[in-house]
Amino acid sequence: MTHPDTCAAHDWTETTTFDDGTHAFACTSCAAMTTGCRDCARPLDGTALPICERCLDRARGLLDDIGTYLAEMTDVAKVAVGLRAVRYDLTGTPSTANAARLPHGLDAAYREDNVLVSGPGSIRTRGGALDLLEAWVDDWAERCGDHDGAHDTLGYLRTHTLWAALNHPAWSDYLGELRATRAVVRRLAGLAPEREPAPCVHCGGTVVRDWTTWEGLSDVARCTGCGTTWGSRAHLALTERWHVHALPAERPDALVTAEQARAIWPGLNPATWRSWVHRGVLAAVGTDGRGRPVFELGAVAARVEAVPA
Repeated sequence: MTHPDTCAAHDWTETTTFDDGTHAFACTSCAAMTTGCRDCARPLDGTALPICERCLDRARGLLDDIGTYLAEMTDVAKVAVGLRAVRYDLTGTPSTANAARLPHGLDAAYREDNVLVSGPGSIRTRGGALDLLEAWVDDWAERCGDHDGAHDTLGYLRTHTLWAALNHPAWSDYLGELRATRAVVRRLAGLAPEREPAPCVHCGGTVVRDWTTWEGLSDVARCTGCGTTWGSRAHLALTERWHVHALPAERPDALVTAEQARAIWPGLNPATWRSWVHRGVLAAVGTDGRGRPVFELGAVAARVEAVPA
């Protein structure tokens, strides 16, 4: 890596992608060259390490999150996770129709307890999560010749994160298992994000609100796809309404059902809509996957605008 003092801030451009997936970059303003981070492929500027500090902080942050969620878990409650509640109805639960199955969905728990399962999917308790991570501790300690091992599983992994990133051949597998473990213990702790009913208006991704251990369910909504955030549910709703009302101008060729059209024009009388369709003033151009008639949004907009207020 070379960094001549010919420019204050480098403007990197990728020059080469190697067979092992690594990248090389050159500055467009000077003769400086660098490589990309082994994890995120961003240009490494100001460090001789093959991984950037941002990715190292993320790896340590996964351990911090796991520690937070484990502290919220109570093992007594966790053994019941996955059992469906007893339902009293006239049709009975699906298991009652099959003599080979246990009642009230308990056969799912039976299979989980009697079939060999490995990895984060096997976690049911706080101790089980730590047992899984201790396997990495044992492996790392053996590779670095650390015969004392660790008394603090998460602390040991956090302290040795840089060593593992530089030396361990299964670093990416470790990160994948950490992410999966975090997701499992977050769910078992009752802190999994709550999904909003409508997708992101910008990218169509899932919009969620996060649980925190100190404030409960956050008012801040975020898109898991593009990362857009909204400071409150009211802000999110306002954005959604604006985009819904802007649809006729932005997507006149979109096809909508009657229900979707009334969501865009809440003041549209259902009787008026039925009259338009009956008289052929507004004609369906096809059906959706559920067999419901769909109409061209631009044509609906033109008809709504032609009606005197």
